[in-house]
Amino acid sequence: MSNLNVEIISVGNELCLGRVQDTNSFWLADKVTRIGGTVTRITCVRDDEEEICKVLEESLARRPRFILMTGGLGPTRDDKTIEAISRLTKKQNVIDEATITKTSERKGIPKGKLPPHYKRMARTISGAEAYLNPVGVSPTTVLEMERTTIVAMPGPPREVQAIFEAYISGMIAAESKHRSYSRRIVVDMVESEAEPLINQVMSEIADIYMKPLISQYTENGLLPVEIVAFGEDEDSCRITVEEAIRLLKGLASTKGGRVEEQETPPKIRGEIDDHQHRGA
Repeated sequence: MSNLNVEIISVGNELCLGRVQDTNSFWLADKVTRIGGTVTRITCVRDDEEEICKVLEESLARRPRFILMTGGLGPTRDDKTIEAISRLTKKQNVIDEATITKTSERKGIPKGKLPPHYKRMARTISGAEAYLNPVGVSPTTVLEMERTTIVAMPGPPREVQAIFEAYISGMIAAESKHRSYSRRIVVDMVESEAEPLINQVMSEIADIYMKPLISQYTENGLLPVEIVAFGEDEDSCRITVEEAIRLLKGLASTKGGRVEEQETPPKIRGEIDDHQHRGA
């Protein structure tokens, strides 16, 4: 696997209260893995400046290459991400003028007459790079801290996905020497029967991860198994996955079992339900 470590921090009371699903972390972890990064930790924290500072400080101490943050960039008093980064880094928060200009043009309101909440949403950190939001207002703040890059994105899934694809994916991919490829199969075996065979496949084939998904048995009682391969490019990863499937099929047949392809899993909910997260 890659040693390009990435941590994800999701900010929001609604997440910690269980009122909204953290689809951003799920989506980001998948995308980061596909381009060769290794997500080593996912953290959810309330909209509390001190708590966000603590989480960031702990993350920075582990020295990941990237920290991806989502949420807490909106216009309300409980949006504390920029304040927390400012407090931790001792750098001032400032207004991103490019965001103000874009918002003025988009809303048809002169810059001097924009309501105060737009200016609050346009904040970034002094000395950081601010990237325009392709589909929303709040910019993405990218700040270098020694060997770690902090990326602070707004919370709505539609914005996170657009920002990641436009700016962040390329940053991570440029530093990664690996890629990954995944596929899901199903076996007509229970976990206790499948686990030894899966372990044997992983011991015989390098750079592969296999996980039986016992919480997702199909309606006809088949056990899904997720297979993820890591390699220099997607083609080599795909070949490794095919090899793993062939080996598992052979092992399963000796136990009277069979292996089948599973239909593509459902889309990540955040890709279609943008209303789940608040406005930033």
